[in-house]
Amino acid sequence: MTSLYSELGVERGASAEEIKKAYKKEALARHPDRGGDKAGFQRLQAAYDTLSDPQKRAHYDATGEIPNGEQQGGMPDMSSIFGSMFGSQFSGPFGGPFGFGPGSGIRPEKGPNKLHDIGVCLADLYSGKNFTLHMKRDVICHGCSGEGGSRMGPCNACGGKGVHVRAMRMGPIMSMSHEPCGPCGQSGKRVVEECRLCRGRKLLESESNLEVVIEPGMQEGDRLVFAGKCSESTQYNTPGDVVLAIRSISGESEAWVRKGSELTYVVHLTLAESLLGWSRNIDGHPSGKPLNILWKNGILRDGENIRISGWGMPERVSGTPERVSRKIGDLIVLCRVNLSQRILADDQRQILKNVWKDWAEPTEKEGYITGRLAGAH
Repeated sequence: MTSLYSELGVERGASAEEIKKAYKKEALARHPDRGGDKAGFQRLQAAYDTLSDPQKRAHYDATGEIPNGEQQGGMPDMSSIFGSMFGSQFSGPFGGPFGFGPGSGIRPEKGPNKLHDIGVCLADLYSGKNFTLHMKRDVICHGCSGEGGSRMGPCNACGGKGVHVRAMRMGPIMSMSHEPCGPCGQSGKRVVEECRLCRGRKLLESESNLEVVIEPGMQEGDRLVFAGKCSESTQYNTPGDVVLAIRSISGESEAWVRKGSELTYVVHLTLAESLLGWSRNIDGHPSGKPLNILWKNGILRDGENIRISGWGMPERVSGTPERVSRKIGDLIVLCRVNLSQRILADDQRQILKNVWKDWAEPTEKEGYITGRLAGAH
């Protein structure tokens, strides 16, 4: 007589996962709906029913007999086979996709990520900064391994299966649907004695530190990723990532407008300064250095820019901070000329006439009209 292990094509010491995989492979190949032999498929089903149940398997290993002489005589459809293995819900034979569903015992690999904004001033984005961010996170209780109880038993509602099986007949076709068990959350277990460490919560609160490194040249929108630093959960194999998105802190930096490695600063000039020249001592440059600007290179019109090399922001290169480029962008000085002075004294007018000798005094002539300033009454 062929052993149940040989029927499935596995060794006697095969794991539950190996048995499940072997059954899936053989069931696909040997099911009568796909040209297989009915009697052979029934033997395969009987072998899996015994070896997939820990108690039945132990009895078979000890005695060589199938418990209670059980032998599956019915012919399950494909939806029943893969629904019981993977927990997907089916409406009939081949009625739904195979996958990881309710009752499968297979958890998603990774939990969701969490995104947080972190405010950074322009000076720190210029020079860089390292600091430690303290946070709290949940970790799976080591006292109960995340089960919530120091002693567990099978769920009374589902009998330890984690799912409720519903059979439906549509004419000659029998289909099975598997609904997740609510009371046990598909685990198939119930708490007999609550864990004293987590009080049944399954999780413990823990302190966690993130070592944050702001590299010179980083800018708004850049992200720092801390892999696996989200709270642990019994719903996922591994926790998600903590993602910190850099946001510029408003305040004194509002005077400085950044675009990549360029900085822009607005200087307000009088009419005289725009014509004759000017100097400024500007505070608050993100480098922390004093910035003194002198201009006497000609007339400046309103809206014109002056470019000063080496006074912008660092250009960032990905990699370790030691490899960050020290190249600095340019500072753009935007000139705004105040033309609010509308009346000139006679001596001022005379001086200007002497400067622009080709200027002619406007005279009133017949047919000429005079307007007024917009907004004047």
